[in-house]
Amino acid sequence: MSPFRLLLTLLSSTLILPLAGCPSDDDDTTDDDDADVCAGIEPVSGTDVDKQLIGAGLDRPVDIANAADGSNRVFVVEQTGVIRELRAGDTQARRWFDINDRVVNPGGMGDERGMLAMAFHPDFADNGKFYVHYSDSSGDTTVSEFTTDADGAGDPDSERVLFTVDQPASNHNGGSIKFGPDGYLYIGLGDGGAADDAFGNGQNPDSMLAKILRIDVDNGSPYGIPSDNPFLADPVIDEAFMWGMRNPWRFSFDRQTGQLWVADVGQNRTEEIDIGLAGANFGWPNKEGSDCYQGPCDDSFEDPIFEYSHAQGISISGGYVYRGCKMPDLHGNYFFSDFPYAPSSPLWTIKNNGGSFGPGDVWIGNWGILIATFGEDEQGELLTADYDGGDLYRMVPASR
Repeated sequence: MSPFRLLLTLLSSTLILPLAGCPSDDDDTTDDDDADVCAGIEPVSGTDVDKQLIGAGLDRPVDIANAADGSNRVFVVEQTGVIRELRAGDTQARRWFDINDRVVNPGGMGDERGMLAMAFHPDFADNGKFYVHYSDSSGDTTVSEFTTDADGAGDPDSERVLFTVDQPASNHNGGSIKFGPDGYLYIGLGDGGAADDAFGNGQNPDSMLAKILRIDVDNGSPYGIPSDNPFLADPVIDEAFMWGMRNPWRFSFDRQTGQLWVADVGQNRTEEIDIGLAGANFGWPNKEGSDCYQGPCDDSFEDPIFEYSHAQGISISGGYVYRGCKMPDLHGNYFFSDFPYAPSSPLWTIKNNGGSFGPGDVWIGNWGILIATFGEDEQGELLTADYDGGDLYRMVPASR
């Protein structure tokens, strides 16, 4: 990364504020916000983690969310088009929302289509709005708004389509959808699939594909463009926040700093983790990771903050920076995994080690489950699920 871009990365934190109601440090003397969120939770020292089973009976879980409404419920997106809800005391997740009839039927484990993610509106407790990223019956990406019904469940009949994007192949759909701390909706889309950017979307400024988008769902019809989106005066589409992505499979916002973290799945050699920067071009297909790959390659493209080769893994599953209450010694570790199309995934972290990112406090080669996604509960504790086995887990301190 050029020194100029690094400076912009640091300055960009002034545009992204901590999430309301989440742990933050707003002064130099007290951690009053942490105390409110973590009240009654006993912290445990150490950096060894284990997984605690909290739910079962899921079908291909690909996203995990909470509504940030004080209910402490956990919601799990199933690739087949169902969202399930787990309340305190539940052992089996209950059906909360179902649009299976309009979601393409995903095939085997390598099929990347289906319902891929959900996001709750920041004012969900008052307006009941939530958003879903799914592949429709034709396999094209649809992003839609829904509301809850009189019983508080998701209402399939309330759909308001924000946009649909033609998908030329069945892979590289991206899939993440999240509200940033700025209140705007961020949406991740891959390059359209196949291999080697076969459809030419990686560096296509006019396509919604191969980008992280940023839109305003509270204004405009069907949505508005934030006035500080980075490409309003440039030839790249107005919705774009950053581009040159191959297949961003899971991004998240650090609930303390607001920083955007993006895991981008590589081609033949490299898996990468990127730090979100407004206006950045991460270079696909001209670059794969930090290396030149296909076409002109220069310093105008951003480098990842961390990458690993296909000797270690083949398909990154992005996670979260840990900011929970139970394991304070792991604060600042970014958790992620790899999807090896096999029974078990690793559990890895990276962290800032004196100005550069490297392996963090957790580096487990085989964690015993197949990980496609991570999530956070309302206290910031990390969740994950076994894509193959259908179980939901919370990360907890390892017993001693």
